[in-house]
Amino acid sequence: MKKTLLALAVGAAFAAPAAYADVTISGAINMALEYSNVNEGEDPSNDGNGSVGHFGLSNNYSNVTISSLEDLGGGLKLDFALQIQLAPGNDTSSALANRNSHIGLVSDSWGGVWIGTNEQIYERYLYQIDPADGAAGLAGNLQVMGTPGGQVLGLYGPSTSGYSFYRRDGQSVWYDSPNFGGFTFGVVWQTDWNAEGDLGCDCSPMMFQLGGKYASSAMPLELWAALAYRKDQMGLTQFKGTGGDGSTDTAIQIGAAYTLGDIKLFAGYEMLEYELDGVTSGYEQWERDAFYVGLKWNLASGYLGAQYIMAMEADCDEVATSVGCDDTGANMIGLGYYHTMSKQTQIFVTATWVDNDDNGTYGTAGIGNDNMFIAGTRAYGLGLGFKHTF
Repeated sequence: MKKTLLALAVGAAFAAPAAYADVTISGAINMALEYSNVNEGEDPSNDGNGSVGHFGLSNNYSNVTISSLEDLGGGLKLDFALQIQLAPGNDTSSALANRNSHIGLVSDSWGGVWIGTNEQIYERYLYQIDPADGAAGLAGNLQVMGTPGGQVLGLYGPSTSGYSFYRRDGQSVWYDSPNFGGFTFGVVWQTDWNAEGDLGCDCSPMMFQLGGKYASSAMPLELWAALAYRKDQMGLTQFKGTGGDGSTDTAIQIGAAYTLGDIKLFAGYEMLEYELDGVTSGYEQWERDAFYVGLKWNLASGYLGAQYIMAMEADCDEVATSVGCDDTGANMIGLGYYHTMSKQTQIFVTATWVDNDDNGTYGTAGIGNDNMFIAGTRAYGLGLGFKHTF
């Protein structure tokens, strides 16, 4: 009798998780051994430092995700995800960090609405077309796109600072539509939770994004466009150290892709504009344009990705200074080959080259470097890595 009761108790203990069978654990370990080299650039303050080159391990977008999709009936589902960023190449002092974590309602008929933290629609359109494994690490378009030169990735979480539009946004509410005959769209709003906060001004920072994409079923054509707008997030202050008492930061992208057999060709344009109010000395406006072209070639053994990006010289306005924004552009080439070893595992080789004009401050997305983002640098990087998804 006692053995039977014990067996039932043990069985019940192990059967209990069956109630949570709709919870999924997934993620990826994506790491590479990289070599990067950056010369001393054109900044006079950096004279004599010479080029800096070293090896390091990059963690790319390694993560663990706990997610659930619960059927609530009537075509409605509850969607939940908790995603944690991992740094397996670093020591134990590296803290875990939040990535795309949210909860929301999803319907096949009207789409979905979520609250939380996410890579929002402007960033998603950029990395979804990127042929370097979604812009992970070296060779990705995040080295030039979404930034006027400098900050490769924006600050994560409920950030209201930074100038990169390649960033994860917390404190967000967003909607993604279902597919309407090939057309989809999305909209996102970031709360003004940090109103009159620590930005040094009487501000009410918020963010808004809107994007739409068309993927034809009749021909292998894709078209997309997106707008991102930030109020009082002081992007130009972060970028150039200019004071002010209010700001607007705007990003616009448009793109197109066409598939010919196993090769997908793509091209696009981006405009970034930063404006500051109440400037007494320094920059009050900065605008730059960028263009990109590339391809993704699907092979029997994996795929090859290549892209070229050109950031144009900026236009700017100043108050009580005359530094200007001449020669602030850059050219970038990214290459990658991703070899399929199994459904879950790839080995990859990446290479990148970033050549700044005399006053350009673009850099690579790989491991850090002492000379990174110094005006006029020329940088290159090589990587060899593994990616395993589960």
